Amino acid sequence: MVEYLAGNRIRGTTAERPTATGVTGGTVDTTSSSGNTIRTFTTTGDSTLVVGKTMSVQYLVVGGGGGGEQGGAGAGAVRQDTGFSLPAGTYTVTVGAGSTNGNTNGGDSTLHTITSDGGADGGGGAGDNGGGNGNASGGGGYSGASGAAGGTYGNDGGDSTASAQGAGGGGAGGAGSNSGGSTAHGGIGVVNSIVGSTIGELSGGSYYVGGGGGGGGSSTSGNGGLGGGRDGKSYQGSSATYINSGGGGGGSYQTGGTDNDGDHGVVIIKYTTGDGEATIDLVDGSIFYETDTNKEYVLYNNTWTEV
Repeated sequence: MVEYLAGNRIRGTTAERPTATGVTGGTVDTTSSSGNTIRTFTTTGDSTLVVGKTMSVQYLVVGGGGGGEQGGAGAGAVRQDTGFSLPAGTYTVTVGAGSTNGNTNGGDSTLHTITSDGGADGGGGAGDNGGGNGNASGGGGYSGASGAAGGTYGNDGGDSTASAQGAGGGGAGGAGSNSGGSTAHGGIGVVNSIVGSTIGELSGGSYYVGGGGGGGGSSTSGNGGLGGGRDGKSYQGSSATYINSGGGGGGSYQTGGTDNDGDHGVVIIKYTTGDGEATIDLVDGSIFYETDTNKEYVLYNNTWTEV
């Protein structure tokens, strides 16, 4: 049990040493949802989240979208929930990048114990069924091949039913469409449930994430799934924009444009403003004595340093 003594001195175990700050990390929004704070991580790669004390959060974690070949790519896995406990500590938050190569999966996104895998690549080459990747959505098949199976937080890619035609990639809310002329659409995504967040593709007043990529081919041009999925085309261009939806890349008969690339993922937390703050008002010069290691630390600029 932590003891607070005179003269800014504290005693306790290593695990009980208090974090010197409140909550830091990500882009902060304290106005869009009254009484709540939203922290959004959109920069691909690793970032740091610091939590001063255990708090309950709502989260959205979306993996990066897969790369489209001829078949549309699968969307990154979408995981979201409420009442998730984040203990005090420092965390590495990872935002998965969308694939920039039609034959690769998107990057994984992580928050503490939550991992959303990147979307699978779309099928390319005769009889290629695309790929599957962990808990994300599967890629659409090409030239007569079945689509790849989706994972727990995704759906299957569509089946290709004809030569030189790609099917739609799976989305977080539904499977990709089978190929057939202009109908090889990517699977639909799901609504971003964090009220106040504007991450995703806007439709009907809601923001959608995790749309599958549309299938492409010699006569195929399916639409990308609602939720950032790229459109499929016979010849892909380079008009892609990034909205951190985790949408899958679009397929095309001739690949190479950025429209084949997947969209980047995202990590968002929302919590009651004031939660996660340190339980005591720590000041520079505070001393913490660890009873389990017999070590002593002094606080300076929010950092504990062993004496």
